[in-house]
Amino acid sequence: MNISAPLGFLLGTLVIAFVAVTGIKNPSVFLSGHAAAIVIGGTAAAALVCFPISHFFGLTRVFMETLLGKRKAETLRTINDIVRLSQAANDGASLSNEVASLKDSFLKEALELMDQGGLSDHELEEVLEKRMELQNEKYKRDSFTFKMIGKFPPAFGLVGTTMGMIALLQSLGEADAFERIGPAMSIALVATFYGLVFANVFLIPMGENLNQASEEDLRMRRIVVDGVRLLKERKHPLLVQEYLKSYLAPAERSKMARA
Repeated sequence: MNISAPLGFLLGTLVIAFVAVTGIKNPSVFLSGHAAAIVIGGTAAAALVCFPISHFFGLTRVFMETLLGKRKAETLRTINDIVRLSQAANDGASLSNEVASLKDSFLKEALELMDQGGLSDHELEEVLEKRMELQNEKYKRDSFTFKMIGKFPPAFGLVGTTMGMIALLQSLGEADAFERIGPAMSIALVATFYGLVFANVFLIPMGENLNQASEEDLRMRRIVVDGVRLLKERKHPLLVQEYLKSYLAPAERSKMARA
């Protein structure tokens, strides 16, 4: 499991909570339902205007896979699968019998295209390259979505603060208005606080996390494209293994060797 992202979210939340509890005279001022409603509700509304709702279900799935560290695990498994297929082909076995046991959908798709025939080596590689590029563009759009949504919470926080200041100015003519200025201004600023925290602790880092996921997915698809080309050329399993291991960092190669 990739503990970096959950640990970062937890650490950011704890630091802010610690400062709020120890550095503020009355921490309960941060518990403002109106501020939360304006920031979260406004951000959700603006996001729905910008993007279709179905887009967010895909984002949730991709982000959870990234949090669980499935991308790196899939990369190592895919290399092992291709090496196993190379060994089977070297022994004279049919690769079509091995496709059903594969878990990576892109590798399955590539092998089915290769098994169907009708495409030259160059044409097959072109088709796989095109599909690889389109999928990577989708991941980049997912990353862009979170970064775009990250712009909304501070803006709606400012809206909440403005509304609080308007309510404060309306009451300036009353008898105890001077005594209420400090508490009213602090409550008004809570909306801006919510917006800044929501954007900079959660949404923008999530976008960067998905950007890393897109790079990891692109690497895995390149491994598949190269692996299928080596399988089609009937290269020796040892060459296939060492060639594909070149995509891995030294630590990952050592981990794969121990496995």
